[in-house]
Amino acid sequence: MVANSEFARSTDAVVIERLHRVFAAQQKSFLDDGEPDLKTRKDRISRVIAMTIKHADHLTEATHADYGSRDPELGKALDVVSLIDGLKADRKATAGFMRGERRASSFPLGLLGGRSRIHYEPLGVIGNISPWNFPIHLSLSMLGAALGAGNRVIIKPSDQTPLTSTAIAEAIAEYFDDTELTAFAGGLDLAVEFPKLPFDHLMFTGSPALAKIVCAEAAKNLTPVTLELGGKSPVIVSRTADMVEAARRIMWGKCVNGGQVCLAPDFGFIPAGSEAAFIEAADKVVTEMFPTMVNNDQYVNFVNERHYQRVAGYLDDARAKGAQVIAINPANEDFPPAARKMPITFVLNITDDMVINQEEIFGPVFLIRTYTDFAEAIDYINSRPKPLALYYFGEDDKEWQTVLAKTSSGGTVRNDVIVHVMQHDLPFGGVGNSGTGRYHGIEGFRRFSNPRSVYEQSNIAAKAIRLALNFPIKDLHRKVIKAKLR
Repeated sequence: MVANSEFARSTDAVVIERLHRVFAAQQKSFLDDGEPDLKTRKDRISRVIAMTIKHADHLTEATHADYGSRDPELGKALDVVSLIDGLKADRKATAGFMRGERRASSFPLGLLGGRSRIHYEPLGVIGNISPWNFPIHLSLSMLGAALGAGNRVIIKPSDQTPLTSTAIAEAIAEYFDDTELTAFAGGLDLAVEFPKLPFDHLMFTGSPALAKIVCAEAAKNLTPVTLELGGKSPVIVSRTADMVEAARRIMWGKCVNGGQVCLAPDFGFIPAGSEAAFIEAADKVVTEMFPTMVNNDQYVNFVNERHYQRVAGYLDDARAKGAQVIAINPANEDFPPAARKMPITFVLNITDDMVINQEEIFGPVFLIRTYTDFAEAIDYINSRPKPLALYYFGEDDKEWQTVLAKTSSGGTVRNDVIVHVMQHDLPFGGVGNSGTGRYHGIEGFRRFSNPRSVYEQSNIAAKAIRLALNFPIKDLHRKVIKAKLR
């Protein structure tokens, strides 16, 4: 399905040699050309949009082939539609972002003609290491901010979705010169080499464990990084929540992409005694969405055997340690391991020693905890690493304010899950173990810019400074200093 091109044929050694060559060419081009004007920046974003629209079928079919069961039309909904919307928003906003900001000049210099401002200059060459779960969207969505800020970009898509990565590299090569934007598809050797380059900024989306390796390499060049890392995102279902509607929205978030979403709800706090009602409501919702699962390409499988076995192992460990495991299987199907699918599964009676309680699941499994006092949920969440997202379902404004005031997360949503990432004007990212840095909207533009301090002096203001402080220090200067220190 994917063309037998230079991208598909190249070995990592060849790709790495070309990577270094292209990186040097982007650095030289950036320095030779200087800051791109608004027209150039908007043109580059427009080409990403045109490229994505033209190749939407090819890209999503490649992802379907990589997964084995991921409907290309679903792929367009998950990977392409919001990507295009975000790129268009960035393109429209770029002119305003480029204007910079006026800042106050210290008294009395501002009154005497001194002028202070922030000029957002491009950083240079940006690297983006993107993941496999939304391989199209997360490879390309940062381009609106990075190209809008005037940078050159090199993308390293995931080697877990090689056909999609190759398709992305081919599409970009059709629309861009290597000195503007390029992508490199390759294996482990390329992944190891990529963060060693002295990028002006490096973006990584993936696990905390891999992020530590990436950061260690980036630190050797003092390369600043943006990390989006996921984690175990919790849900609190209040006694005031509509249990049926909460189950509907939570299950939607758990089923999207087979639960392989960094923002997917990982575990939930349900009021004690309401577990059965929640699971019953969830069963109805899942049955409506997926009356069959095994041969249903809209019920996405695990991306590979390793991830399937990883989550299956978590469940085996939980059962062995006394957990109650409940599966929702509407058609009572057999789930052969070769299909790399498992039904939506609930785990109850969780203990701290269970692996599934310690690791991000990244699959169609949801842990259920109960509480009698709302503070129990808050205390438990605060005892764990800060999550990428935190979700609250309920109508109690006091509880909602407690969630905001007494917890910390990258993003927080009331009465839904995941949808905050669709709000392009909201900054997206994690905190602590779930990441660092933000992108989307103005925060993305600033993330890929240097906020350069600019001060323009006036003759009158210059004379005032020398009147207040000059060499040699005289009695007048001493009087000024004394007055300032009162």
